[in-house]
Amino acid sequence: MLGKWFGLLRGGWSQRVVEYPWVLRQLRVFVPRGARVLDVGCSESVHSHVLPYMGYGVWGLDINDYPYKPRQMVFVKCDVHDTGLPSNFFDAIVVVSTIEHIGLPVYGQVGFDIDGDVKAIEELRRILKPGGYLIITTPFAGREFRIVPGERLKLLKRGFEVIVEEFFIPYKLGRRVVRVRISRDFAEKALTRPETPGLVCLVLRKS
Repeated sequence: MLGKWFGLLRGGWSQRVVEYPWVLRQLRVFVPRGARVLDVGCSESVHSHVLPYMGYGVWGLDINDYPYKPRQMVFVKCDVHDTGLPSNFFDAIVVVSTIEHIGLPVYGQVGFDIDGDVKAIEELRRILKPGGYLIITTPFAGREFRIVPGERLKLLKRGFEVIVEEFFIPYKLGRRVVRVRISRDFAEKALTRPETPGLVCLVLRKS
C-alpha cells in the first residue's frame, strides 16, 4: 500500500489518488453519521482508519490478516463469497479496487472462479440494507484483474439502482500524471496500459 503513495510522490499514477477522496465524498453525500459501513479488502485500504473519525461504525472484511486494525473497527476475516454476516445489516459497503481480483489466484486467494466477482456482489447485496449504498471502484484493464466496463460491469450493477457512475483515465501533464474524467462512451473505447489503467467509480443503491 505504501508503495502506491511513494509512486505518487515520484510523479507516477496511482488509482488511489482518485479513489480515496472520491469514496469519502460519496459517503459524506449519501451516508449519514452513525451508519454502519463495511470496508471490503480492508487490509489494503486506509478507509478503516479514516471512517471512524467521520462518525461511522466501521467494519472491515478481508481474506487476509489485518495486523494494523484500528481499535474502533470490527474486523472479520473471511471469504467475501460467504461472509456469515446477517442479511440487511450494513448501511453502506465500500469496495476499493478489490472486486476485480475476487475469484483470481491473487492476494491470498486459492483457485480460479470466473464468476467470483459477480458472486461476491451477490453476497454483498444480501448483507446490505434495503436502500443502502454499495460504493465500488475498479480499473478498466490490467494484468491481474478482469476487464471492465462493458458487459462485465453490467453484471456487477445487476439488482442495483445506479446513483453515480464516473470514469477516469490517467493523463501525463509535464512530469506529473493527473486524472481526467471521461464519458462512458469514451471509456468503452479507451485503450489503457496495464500499469496505468483507467478507473470506473460507482455508487449503487439496493432497492
